[in-house]
Amino acid sequence: MSCSVRRLALTLATLAALALGATPVAAAPGTTRSDETSRHEQPDDGARHEQPDEPFGQARNQSPRQAQDDTPRQEDETRTTICYVSFADPDRERTVQVPRTAVPDILRTSLSYRGPCAEYGPSQPMGDGYLRTATVTRDERPLALGVTFPATALSSLPQEVSDGKHCFDKNGDGVADLHTECAVGHEHVLDLPTGFAQRIDSPFGWALVNWNPEGHPPPEVYDVAHFDVHFYIQPLWERNNIDPGPCPILIDCADYEQAIKPVPEQYVPSEFEDVGAIEAAMGNHLVDVTGPEFQGEPFTHTWIFGAYGGEITFYEAMITKEWFDRQRAGRAPSRCAPIKQPLAWQVAGWYPTRYCMEYRENRDDFVVSLEGFVYREAS
Repeated sequence: MSCSVRRLALTLATLAALALGATPVAAAPGTTRSDETSRHEQPDDGARHEQPDEPFGQARNQSPRQAQDDTPRQEDETRTTICYVSFADPDRERTVQVPRTAVPDILRTSLSYRGPCAEYGPSQPMGDGYLRTATVTRDERPLALGVTFPATALSSLPQEVSDGKHCFDKNGDGVADLHTECAVGHEHVLDLPTGFAQRIDSPFGWALVNWNPEGHPPPEVYDVAHFDVHFYIQPLWERNNIDPGPCPILIDCADYEQAIKPVPEQYVPSEFEDVGAIEAAMGNHLVDVTGPEFQGEPFTHTWIFGAYGGEITFYEAMITKEWFDRQRAGRAPSRCAPIKQPLAWQVAGWYPTRYCMEYRENRDDFVVSLEGFVYREAS
């Protein structure tokens, strides 16, 4: 059978299954993504540990031993779960089971992706495209919480250092200088899908994506064009009350005192330190000083914990625009990186153990997601 005929036969078989009502499944597919660390490096703390799931995926590579260890078992190992999306009806997504052997052809001939279908939040414009949150769940458990955007969102991005939303007129001349009197970056506040908040015991309530065309301090580390992808624990109204002012870096002095209040050591991994990265409308940024970008390697992506009032307020993945460009050009892989874990958590709920960055060629889009969720009790 020729490749084209085989592909047509597989696609027609899938469409036939959809027409007859394919069976929804609770488990995510057993394919794996190229990780930078083992997926099972989780503390023996009595928390509820879940088998890793791989939502959003298109094509990922891993060693056979890792694939064997990390693949959730299913009743019928000849079938797997995808979210079927056709070119003819791109806004309709259906979670179905299909033969595993059909998946590569289905992905090549449709907008489908591996894993259960996502639920989306409202979109916000960015570049020539848009941003929106996306969540994947199974019953009352999160499999992924992320932000997705088409490749067009990386085109026609603003090049001014700041959007001028959070400024303080330090010299009193009545004009806010974007370079010296405004918080850097262009912010996009994103709501989570309504169903996620209703079903999932999650500490995260909303998301924020900042585009930084000139980067930000420290110099020669993060001063390259990049995105800050935040997932917030702190309520939006409270974050909005962290005002600009004369204290470093352009923050109200009362808010500065709250921002530098130490987080108790059991709630933050020991490698993360206060380096004075305090901003209006954010608070403090605790940085992993053992990260490769502090060891002379170029910054590509890294992880940060936000802090304010002695509490962890957000989880943040920072990723360079160049990394996304390289992914789309096939010069950088889809990848997950571990999130270093604290000893305890201030707020109960499902917390991620890794963050993932993926380009999906058939959809020409990107996903930045939190995955590998584990339920943590507050202590």
